[in-house]
Amino acid sequence: MKSFIKALASLRLAVVVMAMSMVLIFVGTTAQVDTGIWQVQKEYFHSFWTWIEFKKVLLKNVPGGFPFPGGYLLGGVLLANLLAAHITRFKYTSKRIGVILIHSGLILLLFGEAMTSLFARETQMTLEEGVPTRWAQDIREPELAVIDPTSPGQDDQVVVVRAGRLAQKGDVKDQRLPFDIQIDDFYRNSTILGPMQPAPTRQKPATAGMGLQRKAIEAKAASGVEGESVDIPSAYVTLSKQGKNLGTYLLSAYVDDAQEVVVDVKPYKIQLRFRRFYKPYTIELEKFSHDKYTGTETAKNFSSLIRLTDPDRHESREIKIWMNHPLSYSGETFYQQSFRGNNISVLQIVKNPARWGTYFGVPYLACLVGALGMLIHFGTHLVQFIGKQNKMNQSLADPRAGARPPPLPGNGKRNNGPPAIIDLPPRSTWSLGTVVLPAIMASLALMFIGMLFQPPSQSSKSYDFNGFGVLPIMYEGRIQPLDSVARNSLRAISGRESISMPDGKTISAIQWLLETIAVPETADGYKVVRIDHTDVKSALQLDPAEKFFSLVDLKAKGQVFDQQFQQASQTDAHSRNDYQRKIMELAERLKLYVGLTQPGGLLLAPPIDGQKDWQPLGAAMRAAADDPANMSPAVKAFMMSVEDYRKHDVDAFNKDVKDYRDVLQVKLPAVESTTTFEDVFNHASPFFWSMFLYVGVFVFAACSWLGARITLARTAFWLLLITFAFHTFGLAGRVWITSHGPVTNLYSSAVFIAWAGALMCIFLELIFRNGIPTAFAAVIAVPTLIIGHCLTGDGDTMKPLQAVLDTNLWLWTHVICVTLGYTATYMAGLIAIAYVCLGVFTNTLEDPLARKTFNRMIYGVICFGMLFSFVGTILGGIWADQSWGRFWGWDPKENGAVLIVLWNALVLHARWCGWARERGVAVLAIFGNIVTSWSWFGTNMLGVGLHSYGFMDSAFYVLVWFIASQLLLIGIGSLPLTMWRSHNRPVTARGQGFPVKIA
Repeated sequence: MKSFIKALASLRLAVVVMAMSMVLIFVGTTAQVDTGIWQVQKEYFHSFWTWIEFKKVLLKNVPGGFPFPGGYLLGGVLLANLLAAHITRFKYTSKRIGVILIHSGLILLLFGEAMTSLFARETQMTLEEGVPTRWAQDIREPELAVIDPTSPGQDDQVVVVRAGRLAQKGDVKDQRLPFDIQIDDFYRNSTILGPMQPAPTRQKPATAGMGLQRKAIEAKAASGVEGESVDIPSAYVTLSKQGKNLGTYLLSAYVDDAQEVVVDVKPYKIQLRFRRFYKPYTIELEKFSHDKYTGTETAKNFSSLIRLTDPDRHESREIKIWMNHPLSYSGETFYQQSFRGNNISVLQIVKNPARWGTYFGVPYLACLVGALGMLIHFGTHLVQFIGKQNKMNQSLADPRAGARPPPLPGNGKRNNGPPAIIDLPPRSTWSLGTVVLPAIMASLALMFIGMLFQPPSQSSKSYDFNGFGVLPIMYEGRIQPLDSVARNSLRAISGRESISMPDGKTISAIQWLLETIAVPETADGYKVVRIDHTDVKSALQLDPAEKFFSLVDLKAKGQVFDQQFQQASQTDAHSRNDYQRKIMELAERLKLYVGLTQPGGLLLAPPIDGQKDWQPLGAAMRAAADDPANMSPAVKAFMMSVEDYRKHDVDAFNKDVKDYRDVLQVKLPAVESTTTFEDVFNHASPFFWSMFLYVGVFVFAACSWLGARITLARTAFWLLLITFAFHTFGLAGRVWITSHGPVTNLYSSAVFIAWAGALMCIFLELIFRNGIPTAFAAVIAVPTLIIGHCLTGDGDTMKPLQAVLDTNLWLWTHVICVTLGYTATYMAGLIAIAYVCLGVFTNTLEDPLARKTFNRMIYGVICFGMLFSFVGTILGGIWADQSWGRFWGWDPKENGAVLIVLWNALVLHARWCGWARERGVAVLAIFGNIVTSWSWFGTNMLGVGLHSYGFMDSAFYVLVWFIASQLLLIGIGSLPLTMWRSHNRPVTARGQGFPVKIA
């Protein structure tokens, strides 16, 4: 028994279980594309064994599969491993309190998930305004109900047949039933066809009820967002009484009304419905509100004002339920889930024994304990890590300390190769030569950044495009300057922020927008619509050598385009091929363009002089036509400026623009200041120009490895600090403009990862003082900023948030923590790539101390990534619990986050158990790049789940190539050490007298 418990407590067993869990989670995530999330949970996560089909792991055309442990088995083994480890291996000392708390939190999480999966119940209550309701339904489980209507004022007598019995088919006889039931066919999900729609011929067609007009055919299980895509069960049943046939009926949850069956003159009702749970209280919807952002269909908030009446408790009160603000009552929690029309609200009701009230329960306690343990454990190690590294830095700077022997022969070079990367003296070494160049470059960088904040110069005789660009508009749900609309629209239409004319001149985005509004006949001739796809140009008979086309060019192909668009739109979004997707993208670009050419529909009339909200320009003009004296001065100034531009009157145009801005400063000073700042922000383009500044950082850092190390390294570090400050301004500017956290969408996550990566590298540089993290800052910042720049093609990157996301508490906690986890995992992978490349292709890492330096950086960053990915994931669970009543639902995005946590934990445990040392940890860290990229982008490409609002598919091939590159690097890193230039002969640690073994 002791041997068994010891084996069960093995760290290596934990590594194997975590690896298998990652496989299961990945498969369970991809399976949700074709299978509903409830079925996926049942098959993969809430089972002891499962069968993994190859087609569910992105191998669509490969038949067959293989057995695999399910979630219950893997979770049970992991739980047993943790308990056995605490019994046999752990010493309960103050130094181990962090690990003990972490494992205790994990045990509670596993226990809570088991309780939830076994005992939790989720139902829905559909409320119609003015109609009291006292039952909820479980849309996962159907039932066949036979109803005996009683006298008015009394409850109906109901006998039900459960789903399990329906699936068995055959005869159902019970003395409580008024007739016998034969289940001919039962479909868990079905499609209902009308009388004119063809369907497979049944041997026993319906002979009574709605089946005379409709048919049901079996369909595959629904997939997509839970609660929005639901299986519709149907059944064909034959009823009889004492051998007398009463008819064959089609029953379906598709129809809400029960069908009447007459037996011995007495009417009964029969209905296939979702299982109902009756409450001892009633809930009545008094008012449902569906708030939208002005001028959009984007939901700002859903709320239900209800009246709860409970006679047993003598309660009758009004309660408001809205997004992230549920109601807890009688051991259940009510959440705002969805709606139908303007007067029907759908509440989700969760009864979970693992939860004790609205804001506490086993998951909450587990999160608190686990997060506290993480902070204690990794915080303690961080302090110790910094202390040891400071001592090492001191010894490196002073060879007399004895810990660092003098450099090898060859002027500090290893075999006359590049200088040892760890020989950089500390930054306390100051001299005139080491200060002049850094000061000059820092001054030039500051001057360059200052110039970016200056608007483009223009003469007094030219149009004041800058002033016109500051004018406000309510567009896509937020107030923004016209300059932002112009830039974002032109970028979405053409991929650029300016137009190059045949004569060599350049038209800015704001000038293009002004001409689109004022002189559309001229703007329609500009070649601004970008079409790259060869097949699209061929179908529209456009010049294949051209990339940009005018609206005039495309209008001539209108009939052909309409035909192609209709064909593409009739295909499901996830089933469209590349050509059809490009046709739909072109349609979106043209829709955007045409919308801008119709200014009457744009919300250009601000709420001045008692108006409650922004108005379309056309409506404001029509109102002014009836009463010209009461025309809004803002509308008047805007229309006059447009007319002045049409007449080529520069002075009048500039005057009217100034008059409009003067009105705003008096009437709407907050709007004026916001649009002015955003206009300055647009001209500065902090993220775009930061890319080039980071490139400069890398150039100086790389040159420092060739010579003049202190001077160039210090120059790179100072330039990094200035670039980071400029980058920080960009993030702070977005926060100020949007009034939300720095991470709200994929674009903002990219620029935040670049920022967080640079911040981590600054701290690493202050710790290690060798110039390497300075270079890494540029290496991680530039590609992620490029990714962010590519993501701007969809238009405005500061659009209002979906209702469920519109809560700053979680945007500042969960989202930031998770993104920091992404960043740290990427950073560890980047350092590992450098380790592999330098080790295989150069002799830079010939020194064991150099390898140790890299290994310490990788290990430290992985610990940091583990901390933030774990804390961020559990905070996300709490957010999900407050949003839709479920701490963990195995949603694709949730699964992506937990994959990062598991991978970081796997790497750390593999290192601790001896399966991975320096090289092994580096190779595993590179694979972490694949895991993180899947979590960041791959889950969004699936297009399913509660986070499907981030759907994208344009980067699929880029993701595939990135994964291929990481696998190639992993292969290079796995080459025998005899093929590594830094390890191609035995190396003896100087002064130690023994060979250094590298695993």
